[in-house]
This record gives sequence, structure tokens and C-alpha cells, in this order.
Amino acid sequence: MGFLMQYTDKVLKHFTNSRNIGEILDADGVGNVGSPDCGDTLRVWIKVADEHLVDIKYKVFGCPAAVACCSMMIELAMGKHIDEAAELTDDQVAAALGGLPEQKYHCSNLAASGLYDAIMSYALKSHRQDKIVSLSVLVENTAIEGFSSEHGLSFWIEYGGKHILFDTGQSDLVAQNAKKLKVDLSQTDAIILSHGHYDHTGGLKAVLDEAPDAMIYLHPDAPKVRYSRKPPKPPRQISMPQACCQALSDAVPKGKVVYTPQPHRIYPGVMVTGAIPRITEYEDTGGAFYDDPEGTLADEIADDQALLIETPQGLVIILGCAHSGVVNTLHYAAKLSGQKRIYAVIGGMHLLNASAGRIEKTIEALKDYGVQKVAPCHCTGAETVEKIKTTFPEQYLACSAGTHIPL
Repeated sequence: MGFLMQYTDKVLKHFTNSRNIGEILDADGVGNVGSPDCGDTLRVWIKVADEHLVDIKYKVFGCPAAVACCSMMIELAMGKHIDEAAELTDDQVAAALGGLPEQKYHCSNLAASGLYDAIMSYALKSHRQDKIVSLSVLVENTAIEGFSSEHGLSFWIEYGGKHILFDTGQSDLVAQNAKKLKVDLSQTDAIILSHGHYDHTGGLKAVLDEAPDAMIYLHPDAPKVRYSRKPPKPPRQISMPQACCQALSDAVPKGKVVYTPQPHRIYPGVMVTGAIPRITEYEDTGGAFYDDPEGTLADEIADDQALLIETPQGLVIILGCAHSGVVNTLHYAAKLSGQKRIYAVIGGMHLLNASAGRIEKTIEALKDYGVQKVAPCHCTGAETVEKIKTTFPEQYLACSAGTHIPL
């Protein structure tokens, strides 16, 4: 028992008298996490009533620290609103136990992460079968007659009584086209920025002028300065415009900005992914992007995120540019939602300069996930869009500014 001497009394108490071990057969959410360093694995089940955690159970394979962390997590989270419980961190669990041995901290302290994974799984479940998605294209590289176009992207989404603006294009064109579509931007509840490039953020100030109370969701890296280099042309800054950065800064003290480095629930059934894990070997950011004008520091575009919406038909994925890779995004969306099938994929795929092999693997992934609606646009590339259209003639949807995408 000498190895137990390194643990605090609280750790030993929760290890020897651990609570809520087991599983919930009709769970509302399930989370899975593990440590590749030492092999500890954890699965968490949750039951939710009135948006509060009414039951939590877990099964863990690991050392006494792993078991104790799970037991303490139960004590800290049970009965809390899911939004409050989602903010519980591994650091807080460790502190509540009086600390963990340094060598056990990172491999064993998985409890809060497992709970968060379960809550995100629940967050994407549709709680009302009448929640239908309405999606209109405000900005895109092309436009139908009567509307204007620019290199950029913006979608207007209505879901469950909420109005969501996904990206803002590169100028105030978003407001001009919105008026033509009879979209009232002053009703915007949430603005989602897929990443910080100018063609997705440049209309932010114009939107906030009309909807100053809208919540803004973006990755912390989105406002950073960044460049594109295409020699022999000089480097070009492609950051969020300064006026939009200022508008964003002005919204921070009002409590209107939420940074999303990890998955974050916007509304029941609506989530942003936060940073998307890069798993595939054949996907890259899709261009020569840098943090400096000299082109010595590659910009991995860690701020790239997607929007996930649960509908009665299935999971809908909204992409900005998919700089993380379309396949990586599909895999992560499936993990977060716990679903093996994806209903719709809409947005930019940044396959303009992709190899034929990458394009084929992307198409195969869309097939594997059983995608029923696919609307590639913006940075996907005309040839790739045509290939997707040919491959999915029944599933393909046009996505020009001024169009409504039926879902």
C-alpha cells in the first residue's frame, strides 16, 4: 500500500468510497476520453432534467487518482445546470481533492473532460422535433439575379426561434443583401465567426451597427494579424479588418463576446466545434498562410471552427472554409454528436488547390457519412464543386448569394 502514501486524504477517501460507478442505459449524453500517455480511459453517462444534471455515472480504467477524480467530479457537478457544469475544469477537480502527484496529474485527471464531452453530446440532441432549420445565403462569391456578390461567405440561420448569423462576408454587402432578402439583421441573436480571415469577418461592424446586443462566438486566435503569400506577388494581409477588431473589442466589456477554443453550446441543439483536431495526413490549411509577411511562420489557422445543428432529419454541419480539413471536421462532428450519419454539409471546403487524391478522399468521406444534402461553395473551387455535383446529383444544392437552402 506504500504507493498510496503519495495521495492526499481526500484522494484516498474518494478512491475507497467512490460514488456513482456504473452506467445509465437511457443516458441523455455520453462522453469518452482517454490518456494516450498511460492508457487511462473514462466513459461518462449523464441524465438531464430541466437542463440540470440529475444523474451522472462513470466507468474508468485507471489508477486511484483516476477513480478519485471521477468521484469528486460527481460531487462537484451533480444537480448543476449543464452550462455551469460544463465550466468545471480538471484543475478544479484536482484542487478539490487537495492536489494530485505531478506524475499522475495529466494522465489521470480526466473526469471534468469526460463530463464536458457528455454534456456536449447532450447539447447536440434535438429536444423538440419541430425545430426546423431555415438557411439563407447572404454573401458568397456568386449571386443570383438581383443580388450582389463578393469573395466571402455569410449565412442567415433560423432555428428554434433564434436568429444566427454565420460569418459576415468581407464588407457591408451582408447588410445590403439581407435587406433584399427581407432579413432583419437587428434580430440577430448570435454571430458565429468560423475563423478570422477578412472575407468572413469584414462585415462584422456593419452587422453590430444593426444588432449591438448580438452575442459573438469566435476562437481567441480569430483577431490575430495574418498574411497570404503568393510569389512573385507581395505578401497580403488577410486579417480581420481593424474597424471590425475595434467593434469586437467594444463588445467585450458588454459581455457580448464568447471565445470558443473548445466545443461550446450556443443553444440546445446548436454548437460550435471550437478548434478541430487535425488527424488526416492528406489535409492541410489549403493555402500559403503565414503569421508574418516574410512567410517564415506558418499559420495553422487554429481558429477554424464549424457550426453543428441537430435537426429532425439529422446533423447539419456549416463550414466557413474548413481550413482544418473537411474530413477532419466530419470526424470531429461525428465524435461530438455521437452520430455515425450526417444529414447535411454546407459551406466552403477550401479544395481550390487540393490534390486529386484529397478531393477523392473528401468525396468518399461524404459518402461514408451518408450525407443527404451537400452545398459546397466559396473557396471549394469551381472544378471541385462540379465534381461534387456530378457525384451527388440528388444531394447537391446550389449556394449563391440570394438563395434559400432547403433543409
